[in-house]
Amino acid sequence: MERQTMIMVRSGVLAVGLSFIMYWIAASSTLFIVPLLFFAPRFQSSRWALLPVGAVALLLTGYQMIGFGGVQIDGSVIGALTVGLYMPISLLAGAGIWIGLQGRGMLVKLLAGSLFAALFGMGLVLWLSGGSQSALATEDLYRQMVSVMVPSLLEGQLPLGMDEAILFETVVTVLKLGFLPIFIGQFGLSVMISELLIHRAEWSFQDRMAQWTLPENSVWVFLGSWTIVLVTLLVDMTIVESVAWNIALSCTLLYMVQGISILAALVRRRNPGATATRIFVLSFLLVLLPGVNVIPLLALPLLGVSETWIGYRKKA
Repeated sequence: MERQTMIMVRSGVLAVGLSFIMYWIAASSTLFIVPLLFFAPRFQSSRWALLPVGAVALLLTGYQMIGFGGVQIDGSVIGALTVGLYMPISLLAGAGIWIGLQGRGMLVKLLAGSLFAALFGMGLVLWLSGGSQSALATEDLYRQMVSVMVPSLLEGQLPLGMDEAILFETVVTVLKLGFLPIFIGQFGLSVMISELLIHRAEWSFQDRMAQWTLPENSVWVFLGSWTIVLVTLLVDMTIVESVAWNIALSCTLLYMVQGISILAALVRRRNPGATATRIFVLSFLLVLLPGVNVIPLLALPLLGVSETWIGYRKKA
């Protein structure tokens, strides 16, 4: 067996094995596509690199179906399986598209990789909002699961005086209005980790991280989507509301990343030895810090949007 073939076989086995293990472990399940993205450059072509992605997709589907073993298969079970597979299948589809578009820009690959998740998610929203028998049965099944799981997880004390019904409706609303930014957040973080590992010895990648930016015309998508969101607060348009919120929040997330990139560029201008990675990590931690995170959640996207008119990173 040729050396290159052995490298590809070993890389494929490692990618599939590590990916499945990371999915199986709850703490790392949201990042399970990182091994697939990391090992992809070791294959001779992107076509060969897609084989591990397909293998993991089959494994995860089988794993999910085994979880329903002994349960009578009906509309609610199929619906629950479909909803449960939304995120892992969308992440795998995104990883496959990212690998297949090797050589294209990161933003192009990110948006293309998010297309499947957008269509799949919107299809689920339309189906669940349609009021069909299978949709209602699936909703009832998840309602029962929440009523059983939440009290044990929260020790019987629900937040803000909520009851189980209100909590369930809140979760459903958040998912309907934010399934796409949730996906982009997970997919983007996985991509970033894999790219940092791949380019860990390249200082030039730190320079590129400090120059990440959206096209200037993106600001119109940002402003337009938030305008439609405001309209849906006054006029009841369920589907339009879901589309508008998902686009608006996704744009806000991307502009937040641009805001962090601006901070990295400004810090590195004063301190060339600082890494953009450190700035990104500190910013992400600040966003996750309760009580304080309101400031960066508002300031970072606004910083990114304002670069449309203010050239923060232009050299004097």
